[in-house]
Amino acid sequence: MSTFEINNLEGLFNGFNWIDGPVNVRVVNGLIEEIFGGIQNNPDIDGSGKFVCPPFVDGHNHLIFAGDRFFELPLKVSGVSYSQILSEGGGILSTVNATRAASDEELEELVIQRLDIMLKNGTLITEAKSGYGLTIKDELRLLGILNKIDHPVQILPTYCGAHAIPDVLKRSEYVEEVIDTLPIIKKKSLSNVVDVFCDRGAFTVEETKKIFNAAVDLNLRIKVHGDELEYTGISRIAATEFDALSVDHLLHTPKEDFIAISKTNTSLMFMPTAPLGLFTQKFPVGWNGLNLNIGLGSDFNPNNYTLSMQTAVRMAVFLYRLKPVDALKAATMGSFRGITGSDANQLSVGAEANFLTIQARSINEFVAKLGQNLVTSVYKNGTNLVKSFKA
Repeated sequence: MSTFEINNLEGLFNGFNWIDGPVNVRVVNGLIEEIFGGIQNNPDIDGSGKFVCPPFVDGHNHLIFAGDRFFELPLKVSGVSYSQILSEGGGILSTVNATRAASDEELEELVIQRLDIMLKNGTLITEAKSGYGLTIKDELRLLGILNKIDHPVQILPTYCGAHAIPDVLKRSEYVEEVIDTLPIIKKKSLSNVVDVFCDRGAFTVEETKKIFNAAVDLNLRIKVHGDELEYTGISRIAATEFDALSVDHLLHTPKEDFIAISKTNTSLMFMPTAPLGLFTQKFPVGWNGLNLNIGLGSDFNPNNYTLSMQTAVRMAVFLYRLKPVDALKAATMGSFRGITGSDANQLSVGAEANFLTIQARSINEFVAKLGQNLVTSVYKNGTNLVKSFKA
């Protein structure tokens, strides 16, 4: 029987609430058997100076692509907009060319390298979008690679073929191609979620609704990149008319739309590092105080090269003004609900022993220490997958 205790922790965040220390966690055969208080003079595993919380769930991630777009950084610094870069053959279409040219083995290795970094930073579940193939064949290839990868970080693939309009097809032709791909994805069980980038320079509201209707007819769930570059109203439409799992980005969403979304089951998915990559000071406003489930994503992509949900938590506090405890809830329980539609189990007696130890005495300290990986261990079913130095 595999048994261990982590003793003398400064506290425990169970996914919803903070429990003051000293806290001790006893694990037996991969399950949490007991959570109890009191100083232990002969600790099994010394948790002094640390706290425990659920593993991170990355709610929005463009995990699979080849190449890079680091050359765009000076252009953005000089004021060239994302839409202009896209219209001139950069942006998504540049990455599409590099991804199509890469072999399956190269793409798989890139994904595994990225998952390794995510694991070391405390992520155990991630959503992962296709979207850099933009043909039926290439999109199915990307989803197939995501589905076959064996890694401790669980991948939940999302079909995002409606990511951009390829330069070899008319808009209407590609919308039909995206729709034609949906039954294949359904039959092959490659994904049960469809995402559309509806914004300036991408897909229109009417095109997006057409794809959504086809997805819903196949009992596929939907997500949307909404109101990121400008207001379109698609976030509200996706939530109120299509029961979206989540509406993502929301930089230009008005308060009245947030109010409408709060009356649905749709989650908000914030990516607080994305405005940095866009060189914008535009952040979501009008959501605070409403009954909304909020998740967080890294939005890892060639335009926003971060894999750390710790960074997402900290930027959610400093840029979006989430309270630290709410940001940590969003990065764990909130994101899980936003990508699955169901609630994750909190850290409690009887639950699977999936948790992080973090080198900080409080959530406030963890958030305040910008740029630091404070995850010192990552437990999955009672096994420590990552052992780190003391921060």
